[in-house]
Amino acid sequence: MMRWLIVLALCAIAGAPVPVVQTIAEPVLVESVAFDARGRMIVSAVHAGGVFRIGGNGALKHWSQKPVAGRRGFFGIAADPARNALWAATSCGVYAQCSPTVSPSLVRMNLRTGRIEQIIGGGDDAKAFGDVVVGADGAVFVSDSGAGEVLKLAPGADELARVIKLEGRASPQGLVVSDDNAVLVFSNYADGLHRVDLRTGAHTRIAGPDGIDVRGVDGVARRGDTLILVRNATTPARVIRATLNTDWTAIMSADVLAEGEPMSEPTGGVVRGDDFVFVSRSQWTDFGDDGLPKPSLAPAIISRLRIPPPEPPPPGTRSGG
Repeated sequence: MMRWLIVLALCAIAGAPVPVVQTIAEPVLVESVAFDARGRMIVSAVHAGGVFRIGGNGALKHWSQKPVAGRRGFFGIAADPARNALWAATSCGVYAQCSPTVSPSLVRMNLRTGRIEQIIGGGDDAKAFGDVVVGADGAVFVSDSGAGEVLKLAPGADELARVIKLEGRASPQGLVVSDDNAVLVFSNYADGLHRVDLRTGAHTRIAGPDGIDVRGVDGVARRGDTLILVRNATTPARVIRATLNTDWTAIMSADVLAEGEPMSEPTGGVVRGDDFVFVSRSQWTDFGDDGLPKPSLAPAIISRLRIPPPEPPPPGTRSGG
């Protein structure tokens, strides 16, 4: 089964997410995907609580080698090959079936062995850590959807510092950082993309493109100045490509790479060459508001979506400002 899925994935075309691997039909609640130092796919699990590989039979195999004290859900994960690290955002809550007294934390693991090397607590104000990204300099950023904040762990630091706190309806989700570590872009679930100048602290919203709604975006990945957005707020779910201008202040163009079935509550992913590898079926729809799995639970699925080359600009247009 595994071999068939991988062969099928090699034939993926734009607009058609192709399954790469799936879990067995047990409560896992997969949230994010990354690759370890050996190039093996690993996933985070909210309900199962940890970082895992998925075996050929769909069963989970522990990748994180040492359990974190106190059960918690593992949400966003991000690999940092330059420093042999995998960072995970962990939180408690009803879906993780753990004690609310367990504080949200950033967990650093060895990217080769899975051994836990560092745990950074979120502090008294932390509510619900969700997504995480690592900058080129090793700085780690994490979104707190419950507190409406984005936090930063500077290289070598052992405490998180606030980057921004949003007012009103705020639920920061996926985030990316520029190669020069100067700009952070993140999705606020309620109103779309936001930009933060990390040198000055200046904060602005990035206007969405005409005809494509970028509210309700969960996962955000990037390749250069192009963002890959996973929008799961409404049906049909969409994977959107949005190309930013050079200073990341505006969306220059956007198109839908995939929408609708077979995606079901897709979440986050990572760009690998010309492919976007992401959680196309997370199992969120298979859990009730009480955090318990429904009787008719189906497998979680990781899929691959080919990112087509950008379309050339219409004749007579020019790039730049």
